[in-house]
Amino acid sequence: MALHVNVRSYRPQPVSSRTGRSTAFRLSHLFTGEQRKYLAVMGITALIAGLSITQFFHGRMADMQAGAEKLRIVNAAISNENVRLLASRAQLSSKPHIVSSVGAKLNLFEPEKGQVHRM
Repeated sequence: MALHVNVRSYRPQPVSSRTGRSTAFRLSHLFTGEQRKYLAVMGITALIAGLSITQFFHGRMADMQAGAEKLRIVNAAISNENVRLLASRAQLSSKPHIVSSVGAKLNLFEPEKGQVHRM
């Protein structure tokens, strides 16, 4: 068995510093001046359109949240009115109230113990 047959020592490679310059150089050859202006205008237009759309939807969502809050307030008021009406109905349909109102309006009273005769 042979040791160290294909082993090379590590030598770091020099770092090239022309990456920024070469990128700008390549981009200038890809597009002409008019094409770059057109792309810049289209990019700005797309940015403005995107911001406008997001602001529109944000405004719609805020309006919907305000409407939902108004509906919650109305719902709470209706619920309170329902509880009040149920309590009023229970009070009006109670036996003591019926007996007192019939006695006052129609002069009808429950018979006393000695008034009822069974046959």
